[in-house]
Amino acid sequence: MVLKLNSTSKWIPTPKIATTSAFGLSAAAFVAPALPARATRAAVQMGVEDMTGKYSLTGQIFDPLNLSTKFDVNWMREAEIKHGRVTMLAFMGFIANDAGIKFPGEAFEGVSSIEAHDAMVKSGHMWALLFIVGGCEFIHLLRIAPMLDTDWDGVEPGNYGFDPFKLDSPARREAELKNGRAAMLAFSGLVTQAALGATPPYWSLP
Repeated sequence: MVLKLNSTSKWIPTPKIATTSAFGLSAAAFVAPALPARATRAAVQMGVEDMTGKYSLTGQIFDPLNLSTKFDVNWMREAEIKHGRVTMLAFMGFIANDAGIKFPGEAFEGVSSIEAHDAMVKSGHMWALLFIVGGCEFIHLLRIAPMLDTDWDGVEPGNYGFDPFKLDSPARREAELKNGRAAMLAFSGLVTQAALGATPPYWSLP
């Protein structure tokens, strides 16, 4: 989501759609329509100092652009956690496919991860992925859109109440956040190497 400042000095959300596909693992980001802006947003005023995920060596907040003072920190944390989770799955799926772990069926045979998007579009399998991801994003939109002009009272970013094995703890939350950040950087590098012609394990170019 990109926030633009118009002539009346109100923040207006601009919708944007982004899709990343890697052999059956994909992320599509649908954002909420514009909502009436208030002069003061409680979510922006809350202290980012209380959030998990600070720079661990010094316990300081790494925010050189001061984004936490300009935007809704709850919305940014929701987006960070969500994209971190998707990217961890995408990285694992990218590696697994190129390691030879594939879906059964002739359409998936001999298709590398970097070729998977175009191959699945050609075979028609991408439609199924589009509907599944679109459905998940729509459900997520229904949860997040009402929060965009509030202080997120009673709603914790990234917490969907799904913890069947009771693994939740402050340490695991921080580990998830940091591994998600690492996965976003790692997946970017992995796809770049693959697109430049590197083959598994992607260490060097041909």
